[in-house]
Amino acid sequence: MLLLTTFSAKALSPNEMLVIVGAVKYYNENCAGLTHAGVKKMNKGLKRFDMNKTPINVLERNPMALSGYQTAQKFGCNGTKQQAQKAGYGQYIN
Repeated sequence: MLLLTTFSAKALSPNEMLVIVGAVKYYNENCAGLTHAGVKKMNKGLKRFDMNKTPINVLERNPMALSGYQTAQKFGCNGTKQQAQKAGYGQYIN
């Protein structure tokens, strides 16, 4: 579910963005990863909050990002993909 918010048109707070970074990191490391379109959407979201210039490993020192990673871990690959498909964003993940 956290992964899905990445692709939402609504504005996200920096804390929400950190949670998503953690979730996307989990999905990319342990699952099939994002499609090219998904990566582009993620980058747009990061630019929106000027986080694109901050290395991911720095973002992940934040407890919010770690929480996002651990939540995605609980959902697992299939659970994360199902949530993305339910929300209509399944095309952004492999």
